[in-house]
Amino acid sequence: MSKRMCKYTLGNIAGYVSRKVLHLLPLLLLIGLAGIGQAQAWDILNNNLYVTCLQEDAQALNCDYRMLIPEPPLDIRAETSETNLNITGRETYPWPGAVTAILILVDTSDPGRQNVVENNIGQISGLVESSEPHHKLGLANFDKGLVIKAPIGADRATLIASLRDLRATGKTTELYRSVIKAIEVLAGIEANRKSIFLFSDGQAEDTAYYHADVIAAARKAQVVINSFGFPRSAALSVALQTLRRLSEETGGAYIESDNQFNLPERYAQTAYENLDNGGRFTVDLKSAPESLLRANPAVTINFATDIGDIEIEAPLILPRFESDRVATPTGVLPVAAPNAGVQPAYTIVAAPPTESRGTDWLWYGIPVVLLILLVLMIVILVVIFQENKNIKNIQTKTSTAYKPFAYLVVQDEKATRYPITNTIWRIGRTRDNELTLNDASVSRRHAEIQRSGNGVFNIFDVESTNGLYINGEKIKKKKLQEGDIIEIGDIFLRFTLYSSDYNLDEVTAMQHTRAPAITG
Repeated sequence: MSKRMCKYTLGNIAGYVSRKVLHLLPLLLLIGLAGIGQAQAWDILNNNLYVTCLQEDAQALNCDYRMLIPEPPLDIRAETSETNLNITGRETYPWPGAVTAILILVDTSDPGRQNVVENNIGQISGLVESSEPHHKLGLANFDKGLVIKAPIGADRATLIASLRDLRATGKTTELYRSVIKAIEVLAGIEANRKSIFLFSDGQAEDTAYYHADVIAAARKAQVVINSFGFPRSAALSVALQTLRRLSEETGGAYIESDNQFNLPERYAQTAYENLDNGGRFTVDLKSAPESLLRANPAVTINFATDIGDIEIEAPLILPRFESDRVATPTGVLPVAAPNAGVQPAYTIVAAPPTESRGTDWLWYGIPVVLLILLVLMIVILVVIFQENKNIKNIQTKTSTAYKPFAYLVVQDEKATRYPITNTIWRIGRTRDNELTLNDASVSRRHAEIQRSGNGVFNIFDVESTNGLYINGEKIKKKKLQEGDIIEIGDIFLRFTLYSSDYNLDEVTAMQHTRAPAITG
């Protein structure tokens, strides 16, 4: 590995470690303080079902479940140490008085998606018309931020009227931040089940919010994300994986449109059926002998279905028995046991910590936590110091190591030069392009320059809104010649093969790009 690559790796490590420490701080504090309180709820999500349970006392374990497969449970059983426990209060969803809160969230971030948004209006109208009395719907749109168009619980007339105001007029797509804000809205609603119906192309331009942030917020608030994916183009359809994962990791359904932005015929039923199934029940813990609870403080819950049994192990918070001088309860993490015909769990989010063991942990837990933090901070400081020490050399070597293939020169008084250093050079408004032009007239992905093996440059229009012009002529594809004027939105660029030595008045702007591959 080259020295330059080593230095870049050190920088990546510093940033990575810094972010991880910030995320680990709450966890480390929770580990040190685990003996103070009791977690009252936990959940399990696997490929077959989503279960949330709440133990408020030592008498009962209250559970709510949704099936993620089209197989309702034929029977539900519970046991601890081979002793059967009674199941009471079993009801199917929606039970009398149940409320399902749903916030419909529409991406209106790009004027180029107006035709998609117009299709979405009709599709959302279908969702509104198909809703049941226990469904409490609201409507919001997002681009740079979240805008509530109709509050959750609005009547059908209000929802339909608010749809008429939807327009794709935004300039940026803050997908993750907007979904987190929608989750916060739902977290403040009193409902038995909560869901976001997300209409989007999966494009996300967030730089400080991430997929994991959305999943953590959704699981904490018990919000299910049902997503409706609309591919921007064949090349950009890979972004729909973002929506698919958001749905899979929150127990939701993912529904994708065709290339004409039409959803499957049963799209509304699929979304509602994902929420309106399963039910709730209570496990009676009073009949469990004290000795069994001490030996195995957990309950095995079995869901019998036509395709096999699905088992989960639910941890318990033990009571303080009279025979205890110092309470020493233990707990186990919930796991899903694999069974024939049933897929195993792939993610577990929450489980209750054990009760307090007194104050002995203070003498050991806090010093260990502080030592770990100290070591991590020392590592960060050393790496950052080394990175800062070498940054100047990195920049110097970078500027001399790159030999651009060609240049684009902005046609204004500054005449800024942008070196073309890759064989594929993308131009657009978003930061994932090699050349970012922050102008409203430029599409998120506007144009692409490709250099062939024989040194010929071709430029392509990548389905831009305002089109691509070369020397005043609108084109879809064209071979570039020395001095060609490229018009991208309201920005004019001159293509040249010559370096700035040919014009000392022009200022070269070095970009953070990879060096071009060296060919024989």
